Amino acid sequence: MLSIIIPTLNEEEGIAKVLCSIPEAVRARAEVIVVDASSDCTPIIAARLGAKVLKSKKGKGRQMREAVKASKGEILIFLDGDGTDPPSYIPQLLEKLKGSHLVLGCRNKKDFAADDKRIRNVFKVYGFFVKRLFKLIGFKATDPLAGFRAIRRKDWDKLDLKSNDFAIETEMNIKAMKENFAVKEIAIPHLKRCGGMRSSKLIFNSKQWINIFKMFLRHFKDEKMKSIMKNWQRQLKKLAIKI
Repeated sequence: MLSIIIPTLNEEEGIAKVLCSIPEAVRARAEVIVVDASSDCTPIIAARLGAKVLKSKKGKGRQMREAVKASKGEILIFLDGDGTDPPSYIPQLLEKLKGSHLVLGCRNKKDFAADDKRIRNVFKVYGFFVKRLFKLIGFKATDPLAGFRAIRRKDWDKLDLKSNDFAIETEMNIKAMKENFAVKEIAIPHLKRCGGMRSSKLIFNSKQWINIFKMFLRHFKDEKMKSIMKNWQRQLKKLAIKI
């Protein structure tokens, strides 16, 4: 059984698109859990479309952990509720998972005809920094902070994740490297975000980026790594101010 977990915070413009895009063959053997901290109609829409809705406090990491605790599947699929992660690619994630511990649905791996050009350009700027940052620890995915990912429950449990916010993917990646997990990726398109890019909870949120860098610093204690991380943190602060 699969557990498809969708953390949401005010995604009433996108959640129906996401739920209705899950392939029927996947839906037939999956439970769909929307773990929600919204003040809009997101949970109402999700429930009417057959998802199990869990109410939660804000915080993507917290929401993911609570959903996993309430789930039953041996394979966990995570995706965002804003329409940027195409559920039609879940079968490809599952196929890649057969030979790995963790699979990411990555943008920037290749260009698609369905790409939104503005979103593609935003992700290429963002990816320039993020991809190079994760290469420092040997994590070579083209979209390391991808929220669209698949992992077996037993491997999720092994990672013992603690993050409450968007640092959850960073923590997962770092611990996956420490556990010598086989990490693979599939290419997904740059789809337009329902509600627009400005409503993104990560891309333009400098506080979340600082938390991500702090996560690196907590797990890598040597002085050289600290110096590198602090330099990257300064550069991204400047970029956030310009944006």
